[in-house]
Amino acid sequence: MINSNIWGHSNPTLSARLAAVKAVHGVMQGRSLNQLLPVLEQQVTPQDRGFLRDLALGSCRYYFRLHALAKILLKKPWGDEDQDLHALLIVGLYQLNIQGKAPHAAVHATVDVCDEMGKGYAKPVINGCLRRYGREYETLTPALDDNPVTATSHPKWLVKLLTKHWPEFWHEILTANNQLPPLCLRVNRRQGSRDAYLARLQAAGIDAHAGQHSTDAIYLAAPCDVTQLPGFADGAVSVQDEAAQLAAQLLAPQDGERILDACAAPGGKTCHLLECADADVTALDIDGKRLQRVHDNLDRLQLRAQVIAADMAEDDWWNGQLFDAILLDVPCSATGVIRRHPDIKLLRRRDDIDQLQATQAQLLSKAWTLLKPGGRLLYATCSTLPAENDEQVSQFLARTDNARTMHLDISTGMACNAGRQLFPQEQGHDGFYYALLHKTS
Repeated sequence: MINSNIWGHSNPTLSARLAAVKAVHGVMQGRSLNQLLPVLEQQVTPQDRGFLRDLALGSCRYYFRLHALAKILLKKPWGDEDQDLHALLIVGLYQLNIQGKAPHAAVHATVDVCDEMGKGYAKPVINGCLRRYGREYETLTPALDDNPVTATSHPKWLVKLLTKHWPEFWHEILTANNQLPPLCLRVNRRQGSRDAYLARLQAAGIDAHAGQHSTDAIYLAAPCDVTQLPGFADGAVSVQDEAAQLAAQLLAPQDGERILDACAAPGGKTCHLLECADADVTALDIDGKRLQRVHDNLDRLQLRAQVIAADMAEDDWWNGQLFDAILLDVPCSATGVIRRHPDIKLLRRRDDIDQLQATQAQLLSKAWTLLKPGGRLLYATCSTLPAENDEQVSQFLARTDNARTMHLDISTGMACNAGRQLFPQEQGHDGFYYALLHKTS
């Protein structure tokens, strides 16, 4: 039985560990950290919010390893009504196995969360498992390191697909997925050059360097509160991964063009297109709530676009005028951005890929009908799976007589039959895929 005084909204103050348990348990039940953490952060003290995020994201990042370890330590599995206690054990093991915390610093505090949860009866079990780990970790962990699923802490289906399709790169991909991503900025070229903003950062005592692939990218040496960066409030820079910045660079918008950003929310690419050219941009997304982020980004950057909440498959949003260029950043598995969203490892399933493929194919075919002859379409995903990328575009080219691939002027990643696959890079960009298509007359 859940204690409503603890798990409901009547108690506005939680310990960071209890909030992290709620987050991990929520992910185990199929909810995303994007849904859970904003609410939970309001229920802990401001100084505990960083600790909460660390525990929640880290526990999800290494869930498959820690879950296997918990199964070894438990004499019998938890019942359905006590899966929150399994989440608590995961959070405790994360502190010991991954963070390397000394048992005296983590065990007692973790065990005490049982009382906060109204489940004091579980204290001996949690205490026994964590203390056993402290005594026996040298004999418990080698078996985990020998299995690629528990060694890399990824779901078996994803390990299998990556080893099949990328036999030379799969281990690098999974290793990069477990790294904390760097903080990358996009300079608003309407307000100044990248070199000029690097000088502003240097003057403010902030260590940073230019990106290698996007002409507008800057990497900060250490994360910070971006709202305190020079000129952030006035739109001088935005936060955007370097691989995502390549979308505008590759589509190369021109002044006066009519451009569709077909899956626009939260608006980073929409704004980048407008920073690059005086174009007529339509930002379309099926999720009206997420479009608020597009409005917020446009307002801060002092840019204008037509923002529409609609299903691209329907024609009621469209005035019949064809577009010169289309950015089609389709819904995908997001396997290229796992390091930013580690809960993807738990939430995504192998069966999802087939459903996503069907959606991607429909969107690509529909977007093609909205493009002018002579126009260009940039197909993009944040996936590392060929089924959503090279295979998807190759199948479209095979069934579409007036579609041709165009050269992609970037050096990162590897060339495919159609387009280019980018892998997540340690201290670099996320995993992405791009294919630029030309519509012949």
